[in-house]
Amino acid sequence: MLALCITALVFYFPANFFPVLEIHFLGSIRTTTVFQGAFAVFDQGYWVVGLAVLAAAVIGPGLLILSILSQILVVKWGLGSPFWRHSLKQLLKLQGLLSQLTMLEIYVISFLVSSFQLSDFSDIYFGMGTFCFTMLFLVTLFLQREYDIEHMWSLLMQGHR
Repeated sequence: MLALCITALVFYFPANFFPVLEIHFLGSIRTTTVFQGAFAVFDQGYWVVGLAVLAAAVIGPGLLILSILSQILVVKWGLGSPFWRHSLKQLLKLQGLLSQLTMLEIYVISFLVSSFQLSDFSDIYFGMGTFCFTMLFLVTLFLQREYDIEHMWSLLMQGHR
């Protein structure tokens, strides 16, 4: 799981801050990132949708990855200390919320749908951000598959004895 967390962190920043789509339309070239896309929706007045995109595609995945990474490091090196046991307990309590908040698959599907809809009247090119975002989605999928919250709780209880 540690390797998956590190890999997810490597993909996280380029996925959110590198261009995802490049659209060529009537001589105009537009690029956008996931982060810019969320704020563009804010600027159009759809602040609830923009907040949802920001939470589900940017903030949620980052917090999920950092939470699991922190849990792994605490289990590996810090269970002897009451501070770290308490920290792990709080992270485990928040894990369900973070898992529900992360919806990368919806954003990957939206890339594909928008590119097919726009391909009739413009040229669409996927950027490095698309590759990194797709890889982030896959690595996070495998990370969540390997993560076992019951096992983490049992490790906390064993460290408590």
